[in-house]
Amino acid sequence: MSEPGRPIKVPLQLSEPEALGELTRQVFFSPATTHNRYQKFAVVKGRPGAKGAVHTHLGEEVVYTISGRCILRIDGVDHLLEPGTAFLIPPDTEHPATVIGEEPWFAVAAYCDECVLMKQYRGRGD
Repeated sequence: MSEPGRPIKVPLQLSEPEALGELTRQVFFSPATTHNRYQKFAVVKGRPGAKGAVHTHLGEEVVYTISGRCILRIDGVDHLLEPGTAFLIPPDTEHPATVIGEEPWFAVAAYCDECVLMKQYRGRGD
């Protein structure tokens, strides 16, 4: 466990993959795993044609595509995520994803559904 305000070095060991529809998500660090307070950082992967589950987050999410291509649907509008692009998803916004093209999609995402301050700010408990 780290002290507040101290750097946390995380070895290249991800959590067990969790299903997000047909996509998988693996967490590098989060309040539940490393006891940091403000961030959750994960790797998201999907094979060609995979569809992600419809979901939301308490706060904003940033997704950065490393390889492959994906369509992110927000409010009925499709947004292309491709290598080298970052996308900011607003809070409480449904954002299902569909992997397109012939190669798998690989991205990193930063958000925080576990953050105590975010939950308190949004009035959803601690």
